[in-house]
Amino acid sequence: MDPRLVVLSPGDGLHFATPGDTVTVHYTGTLDDGTVFDSSRGKQPFSFVQGTHSVIPCFEEAAGVMSPGESAELTCPAAYGYGDRQVGSIPPNSTLHFQLQLVKVEPPTFWSALMKASEQGMPALQQLMGAFGVGGAPPSAGPGAAAAASSAMPLQFT
Repeated sequence: MDPRLVVLSPGDGLHFATPGDTVTVHYTGTLDDGTVFDSSRGKQPFSFVQGTHSVIPCFEEAAGVMSPGESAELTCPAAYGYGDRQVGSIPPNSTLHFQLQLVKVEPPTFWSALMKASEQGMPALQQLMGAFGVGGAPPSAGPGAAAAASSAMPLQFT
């Protein structure tokens, strides 16, 4: 069985999470018998980075098809939740049910994207730099004297 998403209230229909975006949601999670195992309601909304596998697969799938402002009921079979593991009060092989509201989707900042790309090696880093309009040949030495650690440089503000 695949996850099931039932839209209760549509979102803006314009912005959808892609890998690297920060997704912010409010949720209440329940078991088949209605027992609440977790909720962000009454607290700060929960945020995660799409595509990093930091949340259960069902959450990532839902975030990819929901838009900001959207509310939905999400049913996650065990294979898309915690599988055969017990996590806290959630028994193994549990189907999870969520009342889910996608609050916002934010693209990565340059610095967060830079950190992620640096972990993936030079090709990813070069691609990122180009995407943000940073790159080209490194600066070459000019005709002046080389700078030292104690060098001073006059600045002029206009």
